[in-house]
Order: sequence, then structure tokens, then C-alpha cells
Amino acid sequence: MMGKIHGQARGQRGAALMIGLVLLLVMTLMGIAAMRSTTMQERMAGSLQDQNRALQAAESALRGGEQALRGVAVPTFDGDGWYDILDDLARPTWDTDPTNTSANRAIEYTGDTALDESLDRPPQYYIERLVPVIAERGPGGSLSLGDGEALEEMDLYRVVARGFGRNSNTVVIVESIFRR
Repeated sequence: MMGKIHGQARGQRGAALMIGLVLLLVMTLMGIAAMRSTTMQERMAGSLQDQNRALQAAESALRGGEQALRGVAVPTFDGDGWYDILDDLARPTWDTDPTNTSANRAIEYTGDTALDESLDRPPQYYIERLVPVIAERGPGGSLSLGDGEALEEMDLYRVVARGFGRNSNTVVIVESIFRR
């Protein structure tokens, strides 16, 4: 036999419905926050990848500029990508405005076929001849006077390269001092 339930039946007042709706709202807000976080992480990863592309392009151009200095004869420093630090020729103004392309008198580097063709622009470089220094010749030679090998005058060059990413706002500038 079945037992009877004694007592008065109370009518539901919708508490379960309200609690369910509040929980659904909280879960929706948590899902939106997670999607925003994921989207931001994707943007950061894409930006980092673009920055890396620009760095690789700038490094390739820098090596290309150094390779030009390794040649048999150094070209004339006439202002078309080759500058003398003591001349008043208009150099590219990358140090003040990295994205400046107006009156850009740099050498466009096209020597590396491994560069990504989807870059905004090909990398560029320019070379400055610095003031000659007196230093020891040989590995580990110092630019200061020492007791080592005979001192001689050496030419120093500053190679400055600029690489671009896929986005036109992604610009990386690298430089090196080259001794010849």
C-alpha cells in the first residue's frame, strides 16, 4: 500500500526559475570574459609573430649591409645609402620616426630570397662611415692603447637596417658597428 503524504501542499513561487536564470546569466558573463581573453591572447600572439618577421627582415638587411662592406672596394659615400658621419648629407630619420618613408635615401635589401613576401615593404639599410680609430689589429683588439700588438688606424662603419612586418605599423630597427 501506498502511504499518504499528510500536510498542506504549498504552491511554488518561482524560486527555482529565478535561481536558474541568475546562474545562466553568471555563466554567460563568464563565457564572454573567456572569449575576450582568448581574443586578446590571439592578437598578442599575432603581434609578436609580426614583430618577429620584422626583426628577421631587419637582421637580413643588416647582414646584407655588412656583406657590402666586406667587398673588395667600398663604394663612394655619396648619400645614396652610404653616408660619412662628418658630411651634412640628409640621412634617413629612422631614429626619430621609424615609419618615415619620405625622402628615404636608403638601400632596399632584396638579397635574401627566404624573406616572407607578405611583408609590408622590403627591408632597407644604410651605412655611415665613422671617424677612424687607432686600435690593435687582431682578434680581441682593444680600442684603447695597450701593450699588445702594433697599433694602426682602422675604419669603422655603422650599419643601420630597418625591417617591416605584415602590418605597416610593425617596424624594427637594428644596427651594428663594423670594423674593416
